[in-house]
Amino acid sequence: MKKLVWILLLANLLVAAYFLGSGYWPQAASEKVTPMNVDRLSLRSQSVSPASTPQENQRPAVPTATSIPATEALCLEWRGLNQEEFARVREQLKGLVGEQVMSFTEVPLNTRRWVIFPPLPSAQSAAAKLSELAAAGVKDAFVVKNGAWQNAISLGLYANDEAAGRRVREVEAKGVFGTRVESMPRQGTDFYFMIRSEDPDALKSLGDIRQAYPNSQQSRVACPS
Repeated sequence: MKKLVWILLLANLLVAAYFLGSGYWPQAASEKVTPMNVDRLSLRSQSVSPASTPQENQRPAVPTATSIPATEALCLEWRGLNQEEFARVREQLKGLVGEQVMSFTEVPLNTRRWVIFPPLPSAQSAAAKLSELAAAGVKDAFVVKNGAWQNAISLGLYANDEAAGRRVREVEAKGVFGTRVESMPRQGTDFYFMIRSEDPDALKSLGDIRQAYPNSQQSRVACPS
């Protein structure tokens, strides 16, 4: 019995000594850290404002490609060629067009204005339209029989825009609308070339060709719209 009493007494002394000495033992590093305040926990790691951390979240600006302006077209007139020279130069220009970025048109020196009703689908429909015009009181009209304007109805050739405009107003007063005014070369007129390119060197090469035609003239002009 006494032995049991001594064992219990010794156990109580050991427990008391443990609690009294625990305040002096070194604490682990994790226990010295200041407790985290959950109410003040930042959610920045989940939702970061780009303005607050530009180095990490803003991508560097990517430069946008600037539009490249279209190359301006250049035009040159070639005048003063007689009929034989004109035909020869036409063939030379056709060869250059196949080799370089270039185009050309043949422009009449003297023109007239042609008032027409545009081509109809067939000769029969053109004849029917001509009958309608006659019934409306439109005179001096006829159907074009061939060429690029086949089955159109000619309403007359005029010296200038003013005269052609009067004819258009005359037929419109009779209830006829949809006419057109086209520029047509006068019979026997001379022509000149209007040459167009976006490559200045292409036009410069024409100067060498012109030497074979000393009576002709080349000049830079504004391109027609």
